[in-house]
Amino acid sequence: MKKILIVTGELSGFLYAEEVVKELPQNFKVYGVFLKEIPGAERIYDSKELLAFGLFEVLGKLPKILKGKRVITNFLEREKPDAVLLIDFPGFNLKIAKEAKKRGTKVFYFIPPKLWAWGKWRAKQLREFTDRVFVIFPFEEEFYRSLGINAEFVGNPLVDIVKPEVSKEEFLKEFGLNGNFFALLPGSRPTEIKYLLEPLKDFAESFGGNWLIPVAESVRELFKGFKSENIKLIPENRRYSLMAYAEAGVVASGTASLEAALLGLPHAVVYKLNPLTFAVAKRVVKLPYVSLPNLIAGKEVVPELLQNRVNREELWHTFELVLKNRERMRELLQKDVKSKLKGGAVKRVVERITEEV
Repeated sequence: MKKILIVTGELSGFLYAEEVVKELPQNFKVYGVFLKEIPGAERIYDSKELLAFGLFEVLGKLPKILKGKRVITNFLEREKPDAVLLIDFPGFNLKIAKEAKKRGTKVFYFIPPKLWAWGKWRAKQLREFTDRVFVIFPFEEEFYRSLGINAEFVGNPLVDIVKPEVSKEEFLKEFGLNGNFFALLPGSRPTEIKYLLEPLKDFAESFGGNWLIPVAESVRELFKGFKSENIKLIPENRRYSLMAYAEAGVVASGTASLEAALLGLPHAVVYKLNPLTFAVAKRVVKLPYVSLPNLIAGKEVVPELLQNRVNREELWHTFELVLKNRERMRELLQKDVKSKLKGGAVKRVVERITEEV
C-alpha cells in the first residue's frame, strides 16, 4: 500500500483534493490536511486552523499555523509517505515542500505560487523542493519552465467541477423563488467576509430585488445574526446552481470569479483588504487586473471595484452597467475565458503521480 499526503488550505484547494481522492487508485492510502473530512482519506489536521489572509492578519493565527507545521512534519517523520501532493496555499505549502524533500519524499505541487504575479524569488524554492509542478492556465507552463521548474499544463479542474447541482426548477422550488434573482459572493475567507459583507449587504438592500449568498460551513459563524429583507443565505453546496441561474452577480475576486465566468454569470468583481496589506500588495503585484477572468482574457471582460470603490454608489453604477450589458458579457466570458481552458486536470495529475510513485 502506497501512502500519499495531500495538503490544502482554502475551499478551492479542498474541492480539488476531493476530486483527487476519488481518482486515486485503491492501492493508495490517503492522508490529508483538509477543511473537512473526505471519504476515503484520513484527515490529520483541520486546514481552517491555517487560514489567514493578508500580511497583518497572519500574525494572529501564527501559533495555530506553527502547530499545523509541527503536526505535518511529525507525520512525515513517522509515516514516511511515498508522496506529498500540495494544492495551492503557497505561503504554507512551500514550507511543507521543504520538509518533505528533506526526508526524501516525492513532492508534487498542483497550482503553484503565482510567480508571474509576484514573488518570483520563490522560483528557487519551487525548483529545489518539488519533483513535478502542475499548472492550470495555458500561459503558465512556458513561464515556469523558463525558470527551470518541471511544469506541465494539465488543464483547469474547474472546467470539470463547475456545473449546476440541481435544475433551475428544483433550485427555485428549494428556495421559494418565483422570479429573477441575483448572486452575492463576499468570499470564502474570514478576512474577505470581514471587509466585504457589510458594504455588499448595504448595496444589495438599497438596490432591491432578491439576492442569495452561498455560505460555506467554514465561515458560517461569521453570518450568525445576519438578517435582511431581500438577502437570503443558502448552503454553499448550491453555489454553482446560484451562479448558473442568477441574472447577474457581485463576486469577490478569486476562484469564485472564475467559477462565475465558466457558468456564464455576468458579474462585477470586488476586492478589499486591510489598507496596509493592500498598500504592500500594490507595490509588489504588477498586474493589469486582479480577477482571473480578466487575466485569462487579457482584457477587461468583467468590471473590477477595489478597496474604497467597494461602496454603495460605485456598486450601484457598476451593477447597472452589468445588467444593461449582460448578454454581451456572457458572450465574452464564453469566447475569451472559458474557451481558453481545458478539462481533465485532476485525471492528468493522478496519472502523473501513479506513474512516478
